[in-house]
Amino acid sequence: MRELAARYGFPASTPGEAVQAAVSSPSAESSAFLDVLAQRVAVGVASVCVVLDPGLVVLGGEVGRAGGTALASRVAACVAAIFPARPRVVPTGVPDEPVLRGAMLAALDQARAALLASVADPSRPQ
Repeated sequence: MRELAARYGFPASTPGEAVQAAVSSPSAESSAFLDVLAQRVAVGVASVCVVLDPGLVVLGGEVGRAGGTALASRVAACVAAIFPARPRVVPTGVPDEPVLRGAMLAALDQARAALLASVADPSRPQ
């Protein structure tokens, strides 16, 4: 990814910095770089869509945050060109460890539901 960014004039120490530089610099080079990056991401998204058929795809991590809606809208357009399903593609709004946070919230929801069910029906095994 850093090599791709450097080819378009956005050398950086991390992929997120390269994408942020491209998003912050409205030019033909930045548009071309974001288009190529979106095409590459869209191939992965389309592969997931074949199996899971999600209604929503969240671009996470430093690249998803740095690319924001500029990258997300390009990815959505590329996915639509590859695959008949058209999931909504959005950048993440969670700054750190989004997968871990989501897993923790899901576990908390399940624990809460089990606790409330056991209180409502004390004879139910735990």
